[in-house]
Amino acid sequence: MTVDAVACMLSGVLGTSTSGAYIESAAGIRDGARTGLPAVTTAALFALSLFFIPLVTPLQELRFAYGPALIAVGVLMLDSIRRIDFDDLTELVPAFVTIIMMIFTYNIANGLTAGLVLYPIAKLLAGRAREINGGSIVLALLCLVYYIFGLPH
Repeated sequence: MTVDAVACMLSGVLGTSTSGAYIESAAGIRDGARTGLPAVTTAALFALSLFFIPLVTPLQELRFAYGPALIAVGVLMLDSIRRIDFDDLTELVPAFVTIIMMIFTYNIANGLTAGLVLYPIAKLLAGRAREINGGSIVLALLCLVYYIFGLPH
């Protein structure tokens, strides 16, 4: 998890989305990868894949080729919707906006930042400020700056 934290910080400095590193690591840990060997194997395979980039580059023009993979990922993400408390609007609205923003901006980071901004706002408007911790406020403010100064993606 420390490597994920450092990777997220560095990717933020470099201007890329930080949501990917943790997700892959969590999936690997869930499947039993608790040593450094799976990470080294993944790194070696990524390094090997660099030699195949010239073969894959023409496929980037075929935008529709990504569709099936994105649909499969979306179906896998639907399982998480069951855990949303639909009776609590302070939980439902930020979750719904997160999902909608991911879909309409074609960017996971934009959806996550929208949810992080709306979550403390919804809690404040509902008079439940005690449920907000300092980290939520800091993240909301940083994400709000992201939206005020324009979406880079």
